[in-house]
Amino acid sequence: MIVRWLMPLGERTRPDAPTFAECPGPNEVRAVVLVDDVGQLFPILLEWRGLFGNDLTGWAGQVEADDIENLPPEMGPTNCAWTRCRVAT
Repeated sequence: MIVRWLMPLGERTRPDAPTFAECPGPNEVRAVVLVDDVGQLFPILLEWRGLFGNDLTGWAGQVEADDIENLPPEMGPTNCAWTRCRVAT
């Protein structure tokens, strides 16, 4: 397996807390991407903001996965790391 970067789209759902974002599991989001290099994530996030608006963000992490259809089981919605995240973008 190859180590890649996974980034699901996160939604800023609390206007009173601009650094808070809901980050559901990769199978529950409007968009998710799997790339080889972390530098590929920034243009994708900018494109998502153009499509979906500025009230979103992304959370990225490295995973061992050959493709987006076969993510490791620990990347599901039961993993608390995917439930909520603090962002500074």
